[in-house]
Amino acid sequence: MPYLVCKKCGGYYQLQEGESPDDFYGKCNCGGDLKYVESLEGDTLINLESQELESQELESQELESQELESQELESQELESQESNSVIVLESQESNLSKGLKSQEEPPIYDDSRLQTDSKNNKILSSNLFRISLIIGLITLLIISIGLIAAKNDSDHVLNLNIYEKYSDEEINTFLESAFSPDDYGNSYDKVGKWNINVVRIRVVGSPTSEDLKTLNNAINDINANVKDFQLKIDDKNQLEADMEIYFVPHSEFTRFSIDPSKVDGFTEWKVSTSGIYGGNSAGEIFKSRIFIGIDGLSQERRSHVIVHELAHGLGLHHNHNHNSVLSVNGPDSTEFSDLDNTMIRILYREDLQPYMSRGQVETVLNNSRGSFF
Repeated sequence: MPYLVCKKCGGYYQLQEGESPDDFYGKCNCGGDLKYVESLEGDTLINLESQELESQELESQELESQELESQELESQELESQESNSVIVLESQESNLSKGLKSQEEPPIYDDSRLQTDSKNNKILSSNLFRISLIIGLITLLIISIGLIAAKNDSDHVLNLNIYEKYSDEEINTFLESAFSPDDYGNSYDKVGKWNINVVRIRVVGSPTSEDLKTLNNAINDINANVKDFQLKIDDKNQLEADMEIYFVPHSEFTRFSIDPSKVDGFTEWKVSTSGIYGGNSAGEIFKSRIFIGIDGLSQERRSHVIVHELAHGLGLHHNHNHNSVLSVNGPDSTEFSDLDNTMIRILYREDLQPYMSRGQVETVLNNSRGSFF
């Protein structure tokens, strides 16, 4: 059988049936040329071995002539070179034997693996770029949503109150506060509420520091409860305020036909159907005035009157639930209760509009009653 023999390292490969020298590149792994021979006769092997020995002797002589300064160093280098030569020859023979066994594309001469690796690297890079792009878009989307939510929260334009569920007590107390006649015979047959996002408040008169603290706390409660409605004290604005809160002596109540001996505070509204202040908030409120008596009252009583009248300023009226700051003859609560906060959220739902009747409101709220199941 014919063979391919490396002229440099002496490695050989026996051609199999159907194989031709043209199937190979003509180079060994060591870089030597491949020679085609019909058989591995003695002379051929001897000549190859002789050539290899001559090559090794020449290399040895060159190494000896280059390193004459130290015998010990020369010996170590020669031993190292001889050992490396044996390893290289064995490795080359093994690689040649393994590589030439492939009939289609011998691995030792084939560059398809490099092409495949390059293609895979390109695909991997492309996929990594796409993944990075998707992650970047998702991150940008999350940041955008966060900014929009933060803006909505700061501007109070996001109203999720319509998804709340209420107890029978909360709904019944709200209906009483929105529609039942008050102690003065006023009948409230329509919803009364502000229809603007920000109500600007001007404080007039002589409030104490505790009065202002109570007022600010109540305003903060309202603003935290209703996301699309906000009260804001704005004394520096030169325009006419939406809501004015007067801290004045009881004697001034008579200017508004109010008996100062019967009340410690009262509220008036202007609605879109009337150009004058009155005692009925039914409709769309666009102005209101609140009066707080400052003489003859304890600070606790004054704080109660502030919170009580501020709830009237939003459009709510009296009820008989002692858990509410609007309760008739109830305790002197100095802050909104959970029930009060719920009633304020109900009043400022987007689906409850000014001028809606009690029947219309009941239809809306019946869909928001809490369930026991």
